[in-house]
Amino acid sequence: MDNQPDQEQFSPTESLQTIADMIEKVQNDKLRKLAKKRANFKQSVVILCVISVMLIAIWYFTTGPGTYFWPAWPIGSFALVMLISYMEAYMGTAFFSEDKEYEKLKSKKK
Repeated sequence: MDNQPDQEQFSPTESLQTIADMIEKVQNDKLRKLAKKRANFKQSVVILCVISVMLIAIWYFTTGPGTYFWPAWPIGSFALVMLISYMEAYMGTAFFSEDKEYEKLKSKKK
């Protein structure tokens, strides 16, 4: 008699299919995260445009043309954040990659 508890036995084909299914799930999860980052970036662009128009309208109707254009500071700051968001959403696989950093650390350890 076996001292091991009953374990379901898989054929090699079933094992390979299970592994392939797991890999596909991981890849789909990564794609979903990337899609979410890109959707959030697009939403942020719309918000930046709305806020920019509001700030420019406030400036225009309070102090007006010919005066210091103070909306440039908040708009510029938000645009810088948007640039970082863009890099993460569209170029992030190379620049902000957790996997790439892990591989760097792993190669240094050897």
